[in-house]
Amino acid sequence: MSPSLRFGLYDPGCPPLLGPVAAWEEELGAPITIISWYQAWGSSQAAPRPELIQEAQRLGLIPLITWEPWQLPADIGSHRHPADQPAFALERILSGVYDRYIDEWAQALAGCQAPVWLRPLHEMNGNWYPWGGTVNGNCAALFIQVWRHLRARFAAAGVQNIAWVWCPYVQSVPNTPDNDLEHYFPGNDQVDWLGLDGYNWGTCQAWSRWQSFPEIFSEAYHRLLALAPEKPLMIAELGCAEAGGSKAAWLHEACRLLSSHFDKFQAVVWFQIDKECDWRLNSSPPALEAFQSYRHIFATKKAGTPRDARR
Repeated sequence: MSPSLRFGLYDPGCPPLLGPVAAWEEELGAPITIISWYQAWGSSQAAPRPELIQEAQRLGLIPLITWEPWQLPADIGSHRHPADQPAFALERILSGVYDRYIDEWAQALAGCQAPVWLRPLHEMNGNWYPWGGTVNGNCAALFIQVWRHLRARFAAAGVQNIAWVWCPYVQSVPNTPDNDLEHYFPGNDQVDWLGLDGYNWGTCQAWSRWQSFPEIFSEAYHRLLALAPEKPLMIAELGCAEAGGSKAAWLHEACRLLSSHFDKFQAVVWFQIDKECDWRLNSSPPALEAFQSYRHIFATKKAGTPRDARR
């Protein structure tokens, strides 16, 4: 049986450049079929980039675009918590304030005729973004209404090449029954892919500890399978720190389990950046060698077509 697990990267150089992808493929030794980038509604990079999407298709890549209604923390200053942005509260999005912007995206993506995985309002069960269900007067019911509002406006624009990726964090924060990830699920008819974000923070933060791959993902993975067993699953953000344990051993276990016990995941996107921790796969020679030893589990690259977005 040929490998079917798609592999992707978030490279902070993308956008605007897709050139680094070939270099990463050569260094990592694995075919990259997904390229991840982020666009914030309130940033200088807010406008849709159909030319990047078309270039990604030419390179055999599917874009995973995380679409974020907020201003970036660097733009609001360190004196404010990133979630404290009432201008992007769910009620305000639902009121129609951003409809012209939403329609601009819908029309641009419909016109580019290339597959896109669109991931709006990710990690909604956390309290670190303005759209989170426990901040800014938000709640899970409002999140679902906003999700359906976005989809309705894209449908009205005739968008056919988009797969909608619904993506909670592996653990709800706060971890209370009212904030369970299931409360944010907008329905089978509204979602094409189910995603999860999860990290092994190791000891790189005062509050964090070393966690194994199954410790991070097992519970949320099985909850998603129970929630929508017929939908494809992805890990939309994955990273491991160096501090606190053996990253090489962690990668060996994670890759082995992804091809066995967690085989319902069809795509994995690595967070290839030295940010809060050094998440990169090449953060050390042992980590890189561990990943390279599992290159055989990843699907080979192919040119994307619009129908590839939903499978």
